[in-house]
Amino acid sequence: GKIVVAGYSYDTPSADFVVFRYNTNGSLDNSFDNDGKVITVIGSGHDYAFSAALQSDGKIVIGGWTQNGSSTNFALVRYNTNGSLDSSFDADGIVTTAIESAENRGYSVIIQADGKIVLAGFSSNGSNKNFSLVRYNTNGSLDTSFDTDGKVTTDFGSPIDEGHSVAIQNDGKIIVVGTS
Repeated sequence: GKIVVAGYSYDTPSADFVVFRYNTNGSLDNSFDNDGKVITVIGSGHDYAFSAALQSDGKIVIGGWTQNGSSTNFALVRYNTNGSLDSSFDADGIVTTAIESAENRGYSVIIQADGKIVLAGFSSNGSNKNFSLVRYNTNGSLDTSFDTDGKVTTDFGSPIDEGHSVAIQNDGKIIVVGTS
């Protein structure tokens, strides 16, 4: 019954992932990192969190993107129920993924029934943006059974195709909506 809110904060010179957890009465949950909030620095530039998903074991997965120099990458962070980074998720709780060479931005995360994690957004080679999906195993590694490398892009023929939200049907098929 607790409420999780994810976003980004400019407490430092750059934006960083921030997660708040509230009790059902609206007060901050002090059992979550001792004060109800966690700020996580991912890359050397800005880090933007846009989506949260709760695993069946109570762990919290936050999806977004991180900026490293001139490029951006999909970013996932997984927290334990107490707000600490989950070291069983890519050894440090943080996973970043490049799809194309220039711009890769994750906007929506969802957990499949089998525990695999899907992050949807867009990627760009510098001149064309495409819908993009990345699927991860429960340990944070890329799921190579998903299009052989864990990554899928879809070009609808326009120069700007961006995935903004993801859902999973009862039959396991993945639906992404956005703009083209």
